[in-house]
Amino acid sequence: MLLMVLIFLLSCVVYIVHTLLDSSNSSHVSNTIDDFIDLGPDCSEDISDVISVDRYKTVYTDPGKQILILYATEYGFSEDVARKLYDRLVDFSVSKDDIFQPRILNAKDYELISFDQEQLLLLVIATSGDGVSPSDARPWYNDVMTTDSNLRHLNYSVLALGDSNYRYFCRAGQMIDSRLLYLGANRLIERSNVDMEDWTVINDWIKKIISCLETVVIETRVDYMSSRLPCNNDGYCRTRPFVAKMKVKRNLTTVIDSDDKETIHCEFDLSGSGLEFISGDALGIYPCNDPTDVEQLLSVLGSTGQEQLNPPQWAYQPKPDGKISLKKLLQMYYDLKNIKPELLKVIQHGQKDMNNTLNRLLVDGLSVKKNKMLDEYLKKREVVDVLKEFNYESVAMETILTNMKGLQPRYYSISSSPLKDKNTACITVAVVRYKVLGKLRSGVATTHLQDRMSVIETCPVFISRNTDFRLPMNKNLPIIMIGPGTGIAPFRAFIQERIHDESVGKNILYFGCRNKDKDFLYHDEMETWVNEGHLTLRTAFSRDQKSKIYVQDLLIQDACLVWKTLQDGGHLYVCGDAKHMSNDVHSALLDVCQSQGNMDQSEASKYLTLLEESQRYQKDVWVT
Repeated sequence: MLLMVLIFLLSCVVYIVHTLLDSSNSSHVSNTIDDFIDLGPDCSEDISDVISVDRYKTVYTDPGKQILILYATEYGFSEDVARKLYDRLVDFSVSKDDIFQPRILNAKDYELISFDQEQLLLLVIATSGDGVSPSDARPWYNDVMTTDSNLRHLNYSVLALGDSNYRYFCRAGQMIDSRLLYLGANRLIERSNVDMEDWTVINDWIKKIISCLETVVIETRVDYMSSRLPCNNDGYCRTRPFVAKMKVKRNLTTVIDSDDKETIHCEFDLSGSGLEFISGDALGIYPCNDPTDVEQLLSVLGSTGQEQLNPPQWAYQPKPDGKISLKKLLQMYYDLKNIKPELLKVIQHGQKDMNNTLNRLLVDGLSVKKNKMLDEYLKKREVVDVLKEFNYESVAMETILTNMKGLQPRYYSISSSPLKDKNTACITVAVVRYKVLGKLRSGVATTHLQDRMSVIETCPVFISRNTDFRLPMNKNLPIIMIGPGTGIAPFRAFIQERIHDESVGKNILYFGCRNKDKDFLYHDEMETWVNEGHLTLRTAFSRDQKSKIYVQDLLIQDACLVWKTLQDGGHLYVCGDAKHMSNDVHSALLDVCQSQGNMDQSEASKYLTLLEESQRYQKDVWVT
């Protein structure tokens, strides 16, 4: 008995010593991470030994029922959905004491897949740009659309992500769904189309998948993919950005009145990164939240900000393996501006007394597409506003964070050609400042670059491919570029490249802004190129005269020139706002085709569609 007591006491001593050592090590790691965050990501070499392992890269060695979760993403949301699906499948497997083995794979790594050995495919695919698959997924997408494989053994379901503001809503998901069915695959449940980030639709699709697992037949096998999982050493990318130094920052506009446009030009040094870009690509930037916004949120939470919490699973690399302060988490990883409807739901569940305002907001559900009252409410508020307005005190901090959106990277068309300088990526940024409900608001990334980041300081960046926005291979062909405001960015790169290549094809640019003297971006360069014969420039300064004039008006005025350029094999490019400008330009082009090509509206529409299909009419547009 005495011996057992001595053994027990010795075990306790060993445990206490081990715990103290772990605590010491954890403290060291935490301090290292804090130093990394305070000083900037260029200290990443100091924390290379604390990079966490991705729990979603599971390797199965025992036999099981494999499920392939394949995602095709441009900006990362498809991956977020895929990971949530993975978590639900793992939970389901545990609850049913079954041996489901979900695996997550990016469609860009499709060559690792043996579809003849797969039994259940769950595909989460975004539609990028004007109705195409994400750039990284294009080889896989093309392979599926051209293969004649027999997939009768495969069960599948598609979750198609898109934005109904674009003409070809969820087109990539629709096309791949139809193709898999054509190849003989068995559609487990109907495709769901998700408009923007409608989690109500997403969760409903996941629930249907889970319910089907109890009946679908999946044979138990040894996972062939365990030896094929891709390594993470594939260079810098969205999930592992490069820490780039800002070399240049200058104002491009003159701001006199409060409603004047504020636009800046920034240059980032990519030396040593191995990153390569092509004119037409974008630079992804991870910003940090405004410290003032963070402090306001901490104040509402009644927090010092020093509470130690784990970073989110989806945080970009390198990320800390240990806990870091809540203040750092909110600065780096969480979206303080845009509210997940689920946050309101958990607050509602945690309230003892019924809040009539909150109940009215949620009576029609969490889908902002169906619940217009909720949509209008969320558009005008930030996370701190919601927490101020409703009693959240019974909701745990971890629950609040779980129901907040992640801080996403922002994408800016690169406004320089790599032929001029392959190690420098320029971007053109319109700084966002506005007032809502009597409160000043600001864009996270734009004010991070303008107000909180100086030349020589660093931030995480990566290259985002835009394979559907490229110059023609034939340098003799003319091009028409239509880009008001910051839409001029990729065209600055195009012109630099055409001049460097000594292209003989004519360069025609339609640029619009409010005032020639205030926001005519890159006007000195443009006028120099005009004088040197490199550029034909048509400008629309909407507020410099009594009647407003826009780029689409110039297109109609120049109908003869536009039509002749198209007849000479010219390529059309449009860059800017998708909701209004792009549609207005498209309407103007239809008018040009009808008036100059002797077509009716249907024929003109078909003509422009043929130009799109032949890559002669390309768009780089976004919804603001």
